[in-house]
Formats: sequence, C-alpha cells, structure tokens
Amino acid sequence: MAQMTKKALAASLKKLLEQKPLSKITVTDIAEDCEINRHTFYYHFRDIYDLVEWIFCTEAEKAIGGNNTYDTWQQGVERLFKYALDNKKFILGSYRSISKEQLMGFLERQFFKVVDQVVEEQAVHLDISEKERTFVAEFYTYALSGIMLSWIEKDMKQDPEEIMTLLFTMMQGELDEVLQRFVKQ
Repeated sequence: MAQMTKKALAASLKKLLEQKPLSKITVTDIAEDCEINRHTFYYHFRDIYDLVEWIFCTEAEKAIGGNNTYDTWQQGVERLFKYALDNKKFILGSYRSISKEQLMGFLERQFFKVVDQVVEEQAVHLDISEKERTFVAEFYTYALSGIMLSWIEKDMKQDPEEIMTLLFTMMQGELDEVLQRFVKQ
C-alpha cells in the first residue's frame, strides 16, 4: 500500500509539473490531486524535494535495470539517458528548482552503483587496495555524472546516441588498463 501511495504522489507531481514549475507546486497541490490529506504526504516524504529524490532514484534504478556488469554497463548508461529524455519535463523542471549539487548527488549515487560493481568485477583477481579500487570507481562516476549533468544543463538538446558513441569510444578498454596500473608489482 505504501508503494502505491508513493507512486500516486510521484504521478501527481509529474502531472503538476506539466502545468507549472516545481517551485510553484505545494504539498497541498499534490495531496489534492491525489485526493489524500497532507498528513499522508508527510507520512511518506519530508517535503517535495524528498519526493523528487525518491522519484529520480527509484525510476533511475529501474531504468538501469541491473545492467551493472562489465558486459552490460553501457546498456545501463544508455537506459539512464533514455529515461531522462523520456522524462524530460520532470528532469528539467526538477533541475531548475533544486541545486546543481543535489542533482549531481542523485546522478553520482546512480552511476556509482553501476561503476562500482563493474570495477569490483574487473579487479576481483587483481592485487589492488580497496582505496585504489574506490578511487577508480569514483573517477568514472564523476566523469559519467558530469557528462549527464552538462547534457541536462544544455536542455538535453544533444542526441544521447551521439553522447553514448563518444563516451563508449573513449572508454573502450580503458578500465582494464587503468586497473592494471594500480596492480602491485
């Protein structure tokens, strides 16, 4: 039941974003649209920005869909860009109302889940410290997050396929080479 209520609140917020900016939407607006009282909203979320984070994180995780292995991470990244494009009004409406740091935090958390698994998979038989492995994962996380944030800042006008082609061309085989540089000799 709780998930259904959260999904209804999310749908309501997205619907309201079609009509006005996030900064003009109130908890009362969302509650009235869902035909619930404000207390129900606050039972599930601290505020509207908490709801925005929940929407982004749950939907982004679903979009990535477990594509967090060396062989599938590119599909996960592509699906995240497609999710953003399919939800352009929500993404841009949120971006314009929350801080750049908040959006970067959302992106970093999502990309880190993918990148960390890939790095761990590729480093499993290498003599690399946890600190070095985490550093490599964070490096690639920041690169991917920064590319996506830049795309969002530019109103998502560039074709995501073009971004993916450039990104995957640049990163092809790079991770294995980077990890080998950290192996203890």
